[in-house]
This record gives sequence, C-alpha cells and structure tokens, in this order.
Amino acid sequence: MTVKDKEELLELPFDQFQRYRAVSEFADSIRPNEKSQLKILDVGGYPGLITDFLPDDDITIVDVIPGDMPNYHQYEGDKLPFEDASYDLVCSCDTLEHVPAPDRQAFLSELARVSKDHILITAPFDDPRTCLAEEILFSYVLRVLRTEFTTLKEHIDNGLPNLLQTTGWLKEIGVETSSFPSGYLYHWLPMMVAKHHLMAHADTEELHRRVDKFYNLGFSLNDHRQPSYRHILVGSKSGDSRSADFCKARHISPEEDAPAVDFSRLQLFKMMTDILDVDLKHDISELVDQLKSSTQEELAESKRMLDDRDNQIEDLKSIISAQNQSLDELHALVARIRKFFPYRVYKRLFKQEKLP
Repeated sequence: MTVKDKEELLELPFDQFQRYRAVSEFADSIRPNEKSQLKILDVGGYPGLITDFLPDDDITIVDVIPGDMPNYHQYEGDKLPFEDASYDLVCSCDTLEHVPAPDRQAFLSELARVSKDHILITAPFDDPRTCLAEEILFSYVLRVLRTEFTTLKEHIDNGLPNLLQTTGWLKEIGVETSSFPSGYLYHWLPMMVAKHHLMAHADTEELHRRVDKFYNLGFSLNDHRQPSYRHILVGSKSGDSRSADFCKARHISPEEDAPAVDFSRLQLFKMMTDILDVDLKHDISELVDQLKSSTQEELAESKRMLDDRDNQIEDLKSIISAQNQSLDELHALVARIRKFFPYRVYKRLFKQEKLP
C-alpha cells in the first residue's frame, strides 16, 4: 500500500475521511512529542486506511476479512492474540455495530486489555433519527442499485449499540470516556444518497472524488454536532485529561449549531437534487433517443420487407413468364412431332388408328 499525500486523503469517501482524521488527531494529541512513534492497533481496520493518516507510526491492523498487507492479521476482535498493554492506542472505527450484540462487551474488554492507556471507538449508536436515516438509505440503495447494502443490513440485523450502555461497560473495566458527535445527520444522509446514486452509473469515479473533496474541505469540520450519525468515544485507563480536552475542543455547542435557516444544508440538498435532475434529464434524453432509434429501425425494416416483397413479386412474374414460354414451346414441339411421317406410322401400328 502506498502512502497517500494530503490531497489524496481529501479525495477519500467523506465518511471514512472523518473517522480516520479523528484517529489521527487524537494520536497526535497524546503523542509525547512530534517525533515520537506510537504503537497503534486498529481493530476492524481493513483495508488499512489508518496507515495513510499515520504513516510514521507502528500500525497493526486486525479484521475478520482476509488481507494482504504489512502487519495485518485476520482475527475476531473479541479474541485478540496480543499481550496485555501492548499498544499505546487501540482504535476501532465503525466496527462495534457489526459485532453481534451479545459479544459487544467482550469486544470492548479486549480493546481495553491490549491498550496501555488510550482507546478510541467510533460507531453509530441507537437513536430514532439515525435508525430512520439508515432505513431510508438502505431502501434507496435497494431501489437504485437493485442490491442490498450489506453493511447496513448488519446494522439492522444486529441492532445499533447503545451509547450509555457502551460507556457504562467501559467504565466497569476502568476506562473513563468522553465523546463528541460526528457526521451531522442532515449532511450525512443526502451525501450518502448522492454518492450511491452516482454508483448506479458508469464512469463516475472522478466525480465521486471531486464531490468527496468538496465536502471534506468545506463541510467536514462542521459536522461535530447533533443530531449525528455516529459518536466518537475516546478513553483513558489512567484518567488522562487529554481525552476529555480532545472531545471538548471538537464538540460544537448548541449555541454554535446550525441557524434557523441552514444554508449549508440547503446547498447540500440542492447539490443532490441537481445530480438527480441531471440524471433524470439524461434518462429522458436516452429514452427519446431509443424511441427515435427504434422508430427508425422499424421504418427501415418495413421498407426492407416491402422491397423484398416487390422483388419476390417480380421474381414470381419472371418464373410464370418463363413457364408460359416453356409451355408454348412444348405445344409447338408436340404439333411438329405429330406431323412427322414416323409418328403417323407409329400411331397406325400401335394405336390401330387409320392413316388419314
């Protein structure tokens, strides 16, 4: 895997960019100094985006998916094969919701066990607005792409984790946590709809990157507000105050939240409707072209059929004419034969007819 530069990171899918930028910023906030290398474990980290955000750190990645990259291991998150306190930071980004509900407490315990001190967890948590947004997106993907959104299907099947229960479990095992919202829901849903709409069409990869870069540059930093798609939990086993300070610095308070008329929200919805409108016009244009092409093809086929019929009629006329000519020639030949003397003798001898 090649390390991406900052411009390339901005072109990553906005949802992934937000998660791993938070990991990168938290890692920097607990780093003893700028040149210190941290030993970091990313549980559920396939395909290894964390290495692009933290290229100078010692990264280990664990996931249940087979992978071929340095320091990658295929293990279940609730059965990690590492010693206690092996890593400076253990993170897990949008993985907890894919863990079956009965196994989530054990999963969190393993994250804490292998961490020396700090952990970071991102996940969508159970909230009526988040659940509704996921249901809308799932239905939209099913309608547009004619396929199930498998990751969202797991969310629905497993049920989203409960935020209070999660922080309570972490507290029981000695991890004090703080959190902040991430992925402003009224931005997240239209962006996900727009991006999956683009997936329904060929040759949109470059447009995908531009849309994500536009969002990551202009909207991403303002997405730490309620209602949010996910929360980011950071915790410390030693009670390190830097975790709470990190969350406090990123949480947008209600006073700083969206105004009564949220122009950024309107702009994002306008961008989505413009994409849909352009696509609708494109579909209508294609339909008109298909109708024109179909009509022209039908007319051409009808003309070919008429031409073929005319040719067949002419051929039949020629055949009939040739047959008539052959009959006339045959009649003339018979008449001449009857006048020959041998024929008259033949008739006299074998037909017992008298010669005239």
